[in-house]
Amino acid sequence: MKKEEERRSFERVELPGVSVRYKVSKGLSVLKNYSQAETVINLSKSGIAFYMKQPANFGTPVEMKLSFPDGNDLLLKGKIRWKKNTNGSGNETTGVMFNPFGSKREYNSIKALEYLRAIKDQAINHPLKNSEED
Repeated sequence: MKKEEERRSFERVELPGVSVRYKVSKGLSVLKNYSQAETVINLSKSGIAFYMKQPANFGTPVEMKLSFPDGNDLLLKGKIRWKKNTNGSGNETTGVMFNPFGSKREYNSIKALEYLRAIKDQAINHPLKNSEED
């Protein structure tokens, strides 16, 4: 029996103690204030999954501040790729794909990419699932 095919290109990891504050684009502007800190479910160098209380649609730009237990903070930009209701809790599990990394204004910094590459050593790994069930 086939499971839903895994589409992620990079391994995702869980990092206990990581939180995210975010703000979403509303039309042509971005909300001024960041949200309260929300729990990060997992992340990779290409994206993040976290609990989001604010309604936002597929493709909506998001600015995020990730706070790590080692005291480091990252500023990242991305777009919402998927959302799932979380048992009526008011939160939605939200997947955001990061913008590319580089020197353009809309890109994320190379330093952020280097940090994301390095955090794998601190993580609880979740290998990519096979597309077929045994």
